Order: sequence, then C-alpha cells, then structure tokens
Amino acid sequence: MKKLLFLFVFVLALNPLHAQIDRSQQPLPGPAPKIQLDEPQEFVLKNGLRVLVVENHKLPRASATLNIDLNPIFEGELAGANALLSSMLGKGSVNTPKDAFEEEVDYLGARVNIGSSSAFASSLSRYFPRVLDLMADAVLHPNFLDEEFEKEKERLIEGIKSDENSVTAAARRVERLITYGKDHPYGEFTTAESVENVTLGDVKNYYSANFTPANAYLIIIGDVDFKTVKKQVSKLFKSWKGSPSKAIAFPAAKNAPSLEINFVEMPNAVQSEVSVEFTTEVVKTDADYFPMLLANRILGGGAQARLFLNLREDKGYTYGSYSSFSIDKYSRSRFRASASVRNAVTDSSVVELVKEVEKMRLTPVTQKELDQAKAKYVGDFVLALERPATIAQYALSILTEGLPADFYTTYLQKINAVSIEDIQRVSQKYLHLDNARIFVTGKGSEVLENLEKVTHNGQNLPVHYFDKYGEKVDRPNYDAALPDGINPATIVSNYIDAIGGLDKLKAIRSKKEIATASMQGMTLEISSKKTNEQQSALVVSMMGNPMQKQIINKDKGYNEAQGQRMEMDENALNEALVETAIFPELNLATEDLKMGGIVDVNGTKAYELQVSDNKSFFYAVDTFLKIKIVETQEIQGNTMKQETLLGDYKAIDGVLFPHKNTQSFGPQKIDFMTQSIELNLSFSAEDFQ
Repeated sequence: MKKLLFLFVFVLALNPLHAQIDRSQQPLPGPAPKIQLDEPQEFVLKNGLRVLVVENHKLPRASATLNIDLNPIFEGELAGANALLSSMLGKGSVNTPKDAFEEEVDYLGARVNIGSSSAFASSLSRYFPRVLDLMADAVLHPNFLDEEFEKEKERLIEGIKSDENSVTAAARRVERLITYGKDHPYGEFTTAESVENVTLGDVKNYYSANFTPANAYLIIIGDVDFKTVKKQVSKLFKSWKGSPSKAIAFPAAKNAPSLEINFVEMPNAVQSEVSVEFTTEVVKTDADYFPMLLANRILGGGAQARLFLNLREDKGYTYGSYSSFSIDKYSRSRFRASASVRNAVTDSSVVELVKEVEKMRLTPVTQKELDQAKAKYVGDFVLALERPATIAQYALSILTEGLPADFYTTYLQKINAVSIEDIQRVSQKYLHLDNARIFVTGKGSEVLENLEKVTHNGQNLPVHYFDKYGEKVDRPNYDAALPDGINPATIVSNYIDAIGGLDKLKAIRSKKEIATASMQGMTLEISSKKTNEQQSALVVSMMGNPMQKQIINKDKGYNEAQGQRMEMDENALNEALVETAIFPELNLATEDLKMGGIVDVNGTKAYELQVSDNKSFFYAVDTFLKIKIVETQEIQGNTMKQETLLGDYKAIDGVLFPHKNTQSFGPQKIDFMTQSIELNLSFSAEDFQ
C-alpha cells in the first residue's frame, strides 16, 4: 500500500510538468543524425584489382563484395548469354565439385552468390578466410560443364515461355524497348530463339572478355584484420588476368515528340498495366538530385504518397500506385509512375496519373508532405547502414561515379536542407509531360474505346499500337464481323457436336478420371468422380496418401486438408455445384452468354465466350474444341487470374475428352496428364460423404 501511495504522489507531482507542454503544436524536427562511415584502408594489386577494407569489430561477422564496373552490354543475336553466365557461376569450380562446394558453404553457415559481374560472400569471422577462399576459387576457376550449361539453357527458355502470356512481362518489355530503342542494351530483350543461338563457348567468351580485374573492386567489411586480409587477397587474386573490357557506344534514349499513348494488345489481360514515363538528365552530383528524390517520394514513394492516396485510397482503382526516379551513370535517368488497374477504369487511371504528375509542377507540396518524406528517407538511410552490403555499395559509388568523399556522410544534411520551393523548382524543371509516353498494356476490346477519348489540355492524345514484342501494328479491329451464323448458341452447339453429339453426352450419367502431375519432383495423383446429379468427389494423393479432398453432394459440400475439414458456405457451395457438371455446356443459358471476339490462344484462333462475369471459355475456330478456360477473382484488391489450357483430345466410348490439362498458378504451370477415364460407373453413396 505504501508503494502504491508513493507512486500516486509521484505521478501527481509530474502533472505540472505535463501542463507546460503545448501538445497542439507538432515538435520541431531535430538535427539530422551525424553519419560516421568508417574510412576504408586501400591497396591495389598489380593486375588492377582495387581492394578496400573496412575493419568493424562490433560483431563477429565479415563480408566480401566483388564488383566489376562494366558498361551495359548489347548482346544482339546472343541475348541471354550474360544470363546464362550468371546462372552458371557459383556452382563450384574446377577444383571443387558443385555438390561439395554447396555442402561446405552450408556447413559454414555462409552465403556465397556470384553473378556475371559481381560476387558476394559473408559468414562468421572465424570462417571468413575459408569462405573467401571458396568465393575466389569459384570466381577465378568457374566450373563450365556441358550438362550444367544445357540445364540452365533449358531453364531459361522455359522461363521465357512461361512469360509468353504475362501481361506484366509484356508491359515491361515494350516500355524498355520504346524508351531506349531496340539497339540499346536496356531496350533489347531475350527470346527463346536468341538463347538457342548461345553456345557454351559464347558464355566462356563473355566471361573472359568482361570478368577481369582491370576494372574490378573488392570491398571487405567486418571483423577482420587489414594486414591479414591484404596477405590473403594478394595470394588468392594475384593470378587473375585480363584487360579492361571495351566500352561500346550505344544510342541515347529519346523521349516522345509530344505526350502520347502507346497501347500494347494483350487479349488475355484481366487488368491493365498503366505507366507514364520519360527520361531526363540528372546525376547524383547535381544540386537537383536531392530535391528530385524527395519530389518522387511525395508523388509515388509509398502508402503516404499522392499516387497511392488517389488511385487506391480515394478511387479504389488499384491495389497500389507508385513512381520511381532511377539514376543511371551509363544512361539518362528514367522517371516512371505506374499502376495495375481494373480494365473498367483504365482510361480513368491514365487521367489520374497524368493529373498527379502535372500537379507536382503546378502546386507546391505541403510542409506535412515534405516532413513525412524526409522522415522516411532518414529512417531508411539509417537502417540501411546496418547492412554491410550498403556500406560496400556506398564505397563503390564514390569510386566509380565521381562522388565527393563526403557524399554519404552529409547525405541526410542535404535531404533535410531541401525546401518546398526546391521541390516545386525541380518538378517544374524535370517533370515535363510534353515529351512523356503513356504506356497501357491490356485487353483492347474492353479498354481501347475509352482510352482513345483521353485528352490533355483539351487535346485528344495520339494513340500508337504495338504487339507484345514492341512491333508497331495497325489498330486492332474488334468490330470485325464473325463468320455467318456464329453466335454463342451456335458455338456451344458446334462444340457439343465436335466432341460426340448431344445424344451421347446426355447418355453419360457418371465419369471417373485419374490424372497425374509432377510438382517439385513429386508425383501427384488426382482422382475425380462426378455424376449428373450435382455430385463430385476430388481427391489429391501423394505416394498413395490422400493430401486434399473436396466433396460436393447436392445441398452440401466441404474441403479437407491435413485432417482439417471446412464446410462450404452457401456462396462457395453454389460456385462448386457449377463445377460438378460433366459437360458444363449442357447447362448454359445461351441467351446470357456474351461473345468476346476471336482471339489468339498460343497460335490458335479461338472464339471467346464469356459464360459469367468471371469466367470465359475459348473454342478453336477450326475445330470448335474447347482449348482454354480463364477464371478471375478479386483477392485483397488484386485481380487474380487462373488459366487452364486443354489439349490432347481422345475418344472414350465415342466422346472426346481432353487428356492434357495445363493449369497456371502465377508464373508456375503444371501439366495434369489423364491416365484413365471411365464412364457410367455406379458409385456408392459413401463416395460423396
């Protein structure tokens, strides 16, 4: 009781102190934190390798960062060679096989990563000498094996093919190509054909020509001794030979003559990729650099920025909208404001992006916006200093970009010195829309009509049309007449005839199908049973053990995984009941179906039939077989799409069924191969319990 009484009196005694603080006024920001970067010790080997060592004994860890200061490389017909080189490095060496190398790295609790122009290694300081040995050995004596090359080549080609119908991949590819030009290293892109051109000899040539010590920097930071490190590095790297790589001139990026829209047709898009882009001349040594950083932060640097607050919080067009201002010492700086938006609001999103960029020029930012942007930069900068890789990058930037020695120690002072007037001055100087490009990648049949009505300063914006590889094309003709007699009803009727005819389909009362799929090296077995009485049982097994189950039985249904059973609510059950149909087309009300036109499905022309707000069927023009299903759904503000490709049709009792079912899960695709189909079996009641 005495302790409580004492605490009560103590709190009362503090009240006058609280009364003296005016909490209606925001506290003034304090001075910028003083940044103290450890001064590196330096030495240079005879072969040109420049080594910086920063001793820091606060933690028993050390890291090594190797960077080769290369100009961008234009690969041309061999596009993909550098990617293959990067994927092959770090897989052991001629002295240490891949498995033994990786096993030792894991045993030491270390990280070793090697790319086509860089390497990184980190570990506890007690193991660092050995880890540095491993990194140097892998860098200087790469293990270029034929079987590894063929494996990486196949993997790269598969990755390219998996991106074939990616709206985001197409958008980024065309944006870079048009912004920089097809003859610029940043504008070219890798194709399956260019990767096929690359030989192992080409990869070795790229390594020999570019992975050289003459323009290389090795930065070692952590709990190390300078003299010991110098002795070890000199021994490990003295045999490294090579001349400086040749800098090849390439054309400068050019902006548009006036504000324009560049539209990229992607018929499979369920949302549009929208961006406003241009390049400009700003480098880190410019006085305008720091105001531009803050201007970009205020415009599109996060959840508190104007783009996010407008397009997501106010309009609800997108899950997020952001901008970036990329500084590059090799090329013009690039500004980009972007969002992924619903098809229905594509044109409105373009208007809002342009409006927010223009607003930065015309209207001063508020003090609150500026203070928030500064606080975020200060926090991010201070946190970044805790990472050894950050210190290494700062040291490298000072050496290779002509920055003053105090660039990073005075970084926060320069950030805090930026004023509202500075922000508006640089916005007016650099954020010019009169030579910007608006990129829209999406489904033209749904977005182009309104997009072509977008105006700026009272003038309609010119629209240029491109395919997904950046080739200029004519405006897509979505009004092209369908063949005589083609409508939703005839498409469904022709499909039914193509797979066997109405009488045969109606005679099928049940279907049992067994399919298999390979996933992460494991084989899945999928057993599906369906009846024409709204019953289905789906069981996914691995090595004979059931992993997942879904049961639908007329007026009830549930999902089960790992012993946990979840009953379906009314909405989920209604959706699942639609999937129980052996032939969904028999239940379609053709008067409610909508035509989506003729589209390309992996090189095959197909009629798109919109069977609901979130589902479309695609039927081949020449055969009327169903070759694709696309379903979309909203998840946490994002539009998610699942695509199923159907193929390898085979007859079972006179009815054609697809025996290959390829489903997309994001970038990953899984092939389900049908092993057997049995029709009109008698199932027991327990099958659907």
